[in-house]
Amino acid sequence: MPIPHKMHPTYLEQDEWTRCIGSGYQRDSLYRFGKFDSCSAQWNDIKVALKAKAASDPDEAKRLIEQTHYKKNLGSDWKVSPTAGVVWDLKEHPGWDAE
Repeated sequence: MPIPHKMHPTYLEQDEWTRCIGSGYQRDSLYRFGKFDSCSAQWNDIKVALKAKAASDPDEAKRLIEQTHYKKNLGSDWKVSPTAGVVWDLKEHPGWDAE
């Protein structure tokens, strides 16, 4: 059963922002890219999640959530993983789907 949009938890967006501003992530960003991450995408995700939570139309709320940085670039969809094709190779069918 899908979660009603009024009940959309914002902890996911808050966790991502907290991870981003953490010293470990910032250290990695400085090492990899030569600069600190502003975490503006994660902060915008929090604002969008709160806007979706306040929306009166469930379809509008779902559309808003689907447009977040997390859903587009991270999340649990292995096809949009930032390490896909860099650290590990994508497969047509993941190993856990093998019969």
